[in-house]
Amino acid sequence: MADRMSDNLLWLCLGVSLFFAVHGIVKDLRQVRELTEIKHVKREERMITEGTEEALNLDTLQKLSESTSHDLRAAALRIIAERSTKGETRDMLLQDLVSRDKSRRDKALNALYFLVSNRALSRTSICSRLRDLPAYTALINCLCNFLDEHTEETSSTVSPILPKTRPLGEKKALKILNIVLQENVPAALEAGIVSRWLTRYPFPCATGAHSRRQDVVILMKTWWSDDAVMSAIFGTLSSHMDGAKQLRKFGLMGSMLEENDQDEYDSDVWMVDGEDTAGSWRVSGPRIQQRTVEEQAIRRRRREAMVLSEGGRALGSEDIIQIPVTQ
Repeated sequence: MADRMSDNLLWLCLGVSLFFAVHGIVKDLRQVRELTEIKHVKREERMITEGTEEALNLDTLQKLSESTSHDLRAAALRIIAERSTKGETRDMLLQDLVSRDKSRRDKALNALYFLVSNRALSRTSICSRLRDLPAYTALINCLCNFLDEHTEETSSTVSPILPKTRPLGEKKALKILNIVLQENVPAALEAGIVSRWLTRYPFPCATGAHSRRQDVVILMKTWWSDDAVMSAIFGTLSSHMDGAKQLRKFGLMGSMLEENDQDEYDSDVWMVDGEDTAGSWRVSGPRIQQRTVEEQAIRRRRREAMVLSEGGRALGSEDIIQIPVTQ
């Protein structure tokens, strides 16, 4: 009986020991798992309210803009840009843009070019604030002020579209105009981009004894590499219906018939179904010489001719159908 009691006590102690041992092992295993687990700490998103943005001074924003963090730099630049394009700050920027003080004007041009060209600000609404009538008016006034500075030669390039006397600061103003012009051509026309500025611009082809003012648009397409920014501006204006009307109205663009006559890539004869004999081709090369009335009449007669070919033989005079010449 005593032996049986001792056996039961032994089994009881063994069961209790196993119970605590199992719980201890489970606890240790859980602790090991927690210690070896790779945790992804979630950063708390800090919402910057409008009040917080206004509380940041310029010195703090400058330091943030120089941070190694891309997000901090972008946020600082966005806040600075938004302040620059709202309220009195924007008015002061546009006033400095038309200032006769070259130092103030150059700083305004640098700031404006940064605002419209920086990639970090391209997806914001900042650029849209600089594409309204007051902004275009200030920019056109600035470009008009540059016209008085075309006095000294700054380039040796001989070109019919690029003046040798272009001031150094004018190119940045042209780049700004080229960027913002595509968004609101009617506002730029209303501000006087053609009537007040381009009509007075000293294009080499529009000055001198043999002026070709009406060919400015054609020459911009032909010699575009000499002045790519100005050519892009003319391309935007000429492709817009109202812009083309104003260019023709102020004599910077000829009629559609004259453009066809002077197009450098135009052809005197078009082949219809003549691929087996001569193929389709165009005569290329600049045509900047003046033509007489007789030459223009001959060119028009050639355009009115039609060449028909069945293929398999050489072309002859009987294949050319032309309207009879009327005296």
